[in-house]
Amino acid sequence: MQRLRPLIPVLSAAMLATLGSCGGETIALLGFIGSAGGDWLQDDKPSEQAGQVGLQLRSTCGPAGNDNCRINIQPNGGNESLFSSDFDLTYTSNLPGCPANGTGRASGRRLALTGCFNGEYVTINQSVSDDGATRMFFDFTPDLTQGIWTEIQTGTRRFGFNNDTVGCELTTPTPTRVSLAVSRSNVQNANGPFETTIPTFTIQNGGAAWQGRFVGVSGLRLTRGTEVLELERKQGTANCPP
Repeated sequence: MQRLRPLIPVLSAAMLATLGSCGGETIALLGFIGSAGGDWLQDDKPSEQAGQVGLQLRSTCGPAGNDNCRINIQPNGGNESLFSSDFDLTYTSNLPGCPANGTGRASGRRLALTGCFNGEYVTINQSVSDDGATRMFFDFTPDLTQGIWTEIQTGTRRFGFNNDTVGCELTTPTPTRVSLAVSRSNVQNANGPFETTIPTFTIQNGGAAWQGRFVGVSGLRLTRGTEVLELERKQGTANCPP
């Protein structure tokens, strides 16, 4: 777990944003769609000190002051947003100073819960308030099987997944097998992991494995040495061999 650091705003995952570089080239950026749909648990020590890695659960909430401190966040309509970075939310909470229930909105990395929390996503599993006083953790793993994952630099490479272990690159005339492993977050375990990641992502006959992490619900950033492969979920259906 890295220490908190300033975050730069990112652009909507509903489109490919481009920026002009000094050399006149364009650079595609992965957008960020926030995660919702469950209990976010409050960290008792939001500013990490030596030896304090991940979640130190705060359990001073509720009527008797001994319940786990949480905010349950749900997207309106109950379904996680996969293709829009801006969506409305409802929440319930037992945090002191928060209403018992309310509404909010996710917009890219921004997370605003009216009367309760204003801050940003650090990862799909962690958010921190603007003043740094409140840090929340959430167990979440994006569903890889929905949509087609498209390489954002040129759009020529496309991937689909049957589950979180098998998928394919949509090559012609036949798809190329992809084998991967997903390490799911377990934020209440003292040793984590505190972020869902992809330790291995191997394309058949494509050389050494890649490693990566999720950039929001519908983005993947894979690296292999100095190589970078960034994928964004797009509408569509992939048919990969089992």
